[in-house]
Amino acid sequence: MAGCLKASVFICLVTFLVTCTLVATKEFGVVNTVPSAEFEGFIGSPSTLTAVYFYKRQLQRLKNFLKAFNSTASFMKLYQVQFGRVNCDIDPVATYCDKPDVDQSVFIFRNDHVAAKLALDTMYDKDSIASNIFQVMLSSEVPVLQSWIDLSHQEQRYMGDKDIIFSWQKAIGTYEHRVFMEFAFAYGSTYKFAFATNKKVAEDAELRDAKMVKEPALWVLHCSEEEKTAKTCRQTRFRLPIVLSDVLAFLRSLKTPYYVDMPLNQELTPYESMKLDLVYVVTDNSNEHEAREMADKLGKALRGQAGVILLNIDVVSESTLESLATDTERLKEVPVVVAQINGQDNLHFMHHFNEGPLVEDLEVLISEHRQTSAERKRVTQEMEEEFDVPEEEIQDDVVAEAVYRSRYAQLDLTYAPALTDKTFPATLKEKPLVVVVFYLSWDPRSAAFLGSCSEASLALKDDTSNSSPLARVACDDWPDVCQLNNVSSYPVTKVFRDGQYLKDYTGMLDTTALVNFVKLLQVPAPVELKSVEEVTNFREDLLSVGATNTAVLGLMGQDDQAEVETFTSAARELQGDFLLGLVKDKALAQEVGAMYGSSVPGVVVVKKDDKYQPFKPFSGKIFHKPSLVKFIRLASLPIFPELTPKNFPSFFIQDKPFVILFGGRGEELESIGQIAATEELPVIFCQMNVFSPTSLGAELLQHYVPDAGLPALVMVKHKTGGVFEYPYPDDLSKEKVTGWVRGCENGDILANNELQEEKWGPMMPGYDFLAFIDAEGDSAKQKTDRHHHHQVEHDESEGYEPEEEEVPEEEEVPTEGSRLSKPDVKVHKHNEL
Repeated sequence: MAGCLKASVFICLVTFLVTCTLVATKEFGVVNTVPSAEFEGFIGSPSTLTAVYFYKRQLQRLKNFLKAFNSTASFMKLYQVQFGRVNCDIDPVATYCDKPDVDQSVFIFRNDHVAAKLALDTMYDKDSIASNIFQVMLSSEVPVLQSWIDLSHQEQRYMGDKDIIFSWQKAIGTYEHRVFMEFAFAYGSTYKFAFATNKKVAEDAELRDAKMVKEPALWVLHCSEEEKTAKTCRQTRFRLPIVLSDVLAFLRSLKTPYYVDMPLNQELTPYESMKLDLVYVVTDNSNEHEAREMADKLGKALRGQAGVILLNIDVVSESTLESLATDTERLKEVPVVVAQINGQDNLHFMHHFNEGPLVEDLEVLISEHRQTSAERKRVTQEMEEEFDVPEEEIQDDVVAEAVYRSRYAQLDLTYAPALTDKTFPATLKEKPLVVVVFYLSWDPRSAAFLGSCSEASLALKDDTSNSSPLARVACDDWPDVCQLNNVSSYPVTKVFRDGQYLKDYTGMLDTTALVNFVKLLQVPAPVELKSVEEVTNFREDLLSVGATNTAVLGLMGQDDQAEVETFTSAARELQGDFLLGLVKDKALAQEVGAMYGSSVPGVVVVKKDDKYQPFKPFSGKIFHKPSLVKFIRLASLPIFPELTPKNFPSFFIQDKPFVILFGGRGEELESIGQIAATEELPVIFCQMNVFSPTSLGAELLQHYVPDAGLPALVMVKHKTGGVFEYPYPDDLSKEKVTGWVRGCENGDILANNELQEEKWGPMMPGYDFLAFIDAEGDSAKQKTDRHHHHQVEHDESEGYEPEEEEVPEEEEVPTEGSRLSKPDVKVHKHNEL
């Protein structure tokens, strides 16, 4: 009953929205200004959600947002969402108004608690505001699918029970996403709704035309009509743009029968009342059985697009036939299929009576003619705003786009002060440790990293000195400072200790990595350890801080001076990446070494979170610093890691084949982990989760071995491109896996698949700007020549003769393949994984 009531309210709402236009007022209007004394009661009211904007100051750029916020408030009342604003200048709510960036977000409350913070730069119009709020409201009911496996799980869950309405959306916050979520709200009890923002989910699930669609699309998976044991659900694609009225008509049409018989009394069919296109399957008594089968098949295939009517010419009257077509004789050439587009009188006779070609031809015919007036208006507006250019042409740099979208975000760089040519040397003298970011103020990557610096400086602030080790230099303002410090790329972070340059930061350009790096710089390298207790505390207490998962122990005796010097030098180079401790007492070193199976002198790498290899001793001679540094870096990596985009380069650089376990659990992980820990095979063992929404595992497995089951063990040779699938997924014993790996390595086992050779390159060929200039020059020259010709004719008519001019040598025109011509670059998609 609740679902029917929701749907009824929604249908009324659609009728209202289709026929009316809401006009936003200049004031807040329906958005209540909430007094601070009533704030707690306001956000705790029984509404589904409460959206609050904390208003701080009058800015020109807020004008459109406030107008849209007010307009959305009127609309969202129908969904029991209330809107409010708090004036932080006049009547502040201290808990929120005291935060420096509170006015950069809209806060969504549910039952007194903050359910979400929606950044202001994503709330640019009514559609984006409503869309984001619907997303918060229905987050537990409408899943965002990350892979085709997620969609498959949904199908299995609702098989024989409920139909699934799945959509690919370009992003959350668009008009199409808002429409989809409105229907999810209204019809959630009738259908299961789910969507993805990655089109590859639809493509990998082999949804119809998924690879062809360029705009948001919608499919219905008819799981309710399938048996519980079925593997997939029959699907119908909604072929029109996602517009409110058209989707509503589509969903209503899903409840109609697959086909109906032509009424004898010329009554309207249910399809005509819905203004659907009509498909007539015309037959006589002798062909009726075959025609009914065809009508049933076409009805299923065209569900939601057209209504199918069985017309038996031996049953209906001649006047009925004449009402359909002037050429009734052609209708009598049975069996035949005829289409009639809604609003048109003429009939389209199909040339086949075979399901496959019929469905294809009918869908093309229907899709060409079905566009509502609202969609035509939207298309016209888009054509006015955008040029007809390839999608690659209008793609922007993703970093530049993200920076542009967050251009109004206010960075708190109080504890990462800007330095000048005067303050730079002074700061290096004043502070024992200074980490300086050199950047360009107009560079998108510099701007992105400044956001991380801002957050890192707040995390690293020392309450005693009220400062942090971070500082910054804008190289476009102070190029001499940057030149003196050998800055040639941007952004770059350099470390100075006691006024002297120490090293460059080469880690990830994010907040966590930068904070951990600076924290480790503040720990001596190496730390001298004089007892077993100190060794234990060093390993456990410092690792528990979270700055790193790896500790390196140097175990030396009093007489091992050369080894101590080598280890100390390596420790200084590795400072900021690991915790490094040194034991210089032989008896203590032997006692600690016995715990880790290390000789003295020796080095042990201890890994906090590596279940299969918690420590690894160095087996070489501690005289060669490069070898020691290389060992520490490699040994610090987990022996059987979960492969991610962040750690992939660390393993790829080792130039070894990858053996990846996809979808492994329990005993499967344990078995491969133990094999990896032996380090007997010259490969890198790793794992990928195909069930986690944040993992690329499902997508990658589909790329490597499309038909693989789970768990799947796959070897990838990046050098040759060979992909090998382990043929015994139920037997992951050491003997079997080792034999298979050696067979793949020796060439005894042939690859199941080959990776395509892919290279980095521009998405589109570059423009030959010089040729453009030459073309403009030629055009101007032609105009000049024409003018000169007319002038000569005029002079000759007056008795003058033109002087001979020296003809310049012809300039070489750039040709294909020359330095200035457009390069012949193929489009590549790069995926090392």
